[in-house]
Amino acid sequence: MEEKKSYDIIIIGGGVAGITAGIYAKRAGRKVAIIEKMALGGQLNSIGKIENYPGFAETDGVSLVDNLYMQVEKNEIEIISDEVVGFNFKGDLKEVTCKRATYESTSIILALGMASKELGVKGESEFSGRGISYCAHCDGNFYKNKVVAVVGSGKYAVKDAVYLSQICKKVYLVSKYNVDNLLDEKFKSLSNLEIITASAVAFEGGEALKRVVIEENSQRKTLEVNGAFLVTGKKPNTELLNGQIELNENGFIVCDSSMQTSEEGVFACGDVRESSLKQIATAVGDGALAGVSANVYFLKNHL
Repeated sequence: MEEKKSYDIIIIGGGVAGITAGIYAKRAGRKVAIIEKMALGGQLNSIGKIENYPGFAETDGVSLVDNLYMQVEKNEIEIISDEVVGFNFKGDLKEVTCKRATYESTSIILALGMASKELGVKGESEFSGRGISYCAHCDGNFYKNKVVAVVGSGKYAVKDAVYLSQICKKVYLVSKYNVDNLLDEKFKSLSNLEIITASAVAFEGGEALKRVVIEENSQRKTLEVNGAFLVTGKKPNTELLNGQIELNENGFIVCDSSMQTSEEGVFACGDVRESSLKQIATAVGDGALAGVSANVYFLKNHL
């Protein structure tokens, strides 16, 4: 069998919290690896303008991701591009099994983040990535001067619809509830934004999405579109952790004040843990504390 590659601390997830944890652990002298199946930066890659991050009067997600890349390279933190398929938290060395290899470490930091919830209607899975997107800021430019629908209820759906109205020829905002009160007065006069109080019940097309079927007052009708953006909320990426560590009723990881989970030597940080506020600033704070705590745990077990 191929020998497992060993580290002092392994971090699962390359978002803001995970990278911060990696920086603190590496600067403490530990051998650190971050395992990330997609691009570094996590949800930052889908955030536009940012005005509430201390030290920056105004910035954006992409700019912060660029800075994170530079810090990772400067600190010589190893990035492993792979997908985790299982964990073993028992014993002195914990194991992380990925699709390509298995890794082991004294301590693990779970910075798994959150993922978009599925709407759960006919055609959604079929056209995901072929006309259906869950990130307006990521994919909006692909639909420049085209017709799109935003499906969702609440302020984030409204924000995405307004954002896309600056790019697209026509935007339908399909919401189960009346969202007029969430729309700023200056945006109510947008000629290419149409708000429809209805439910999306199906997505149709051929090679790519062509239609959104909606139900309004018990009547169905079809919107001809080039794309649809679903704003359905988020869920923690904790499916692989069921039965291994304590999760709350919503699937978030329960931690103590040092970010340690119910399993000794396993820490969590960022959006995946139980918390009342999820912001870039809190992710940084979580990551710093998790990185320091994981290092303390490592030293306790190697002195």
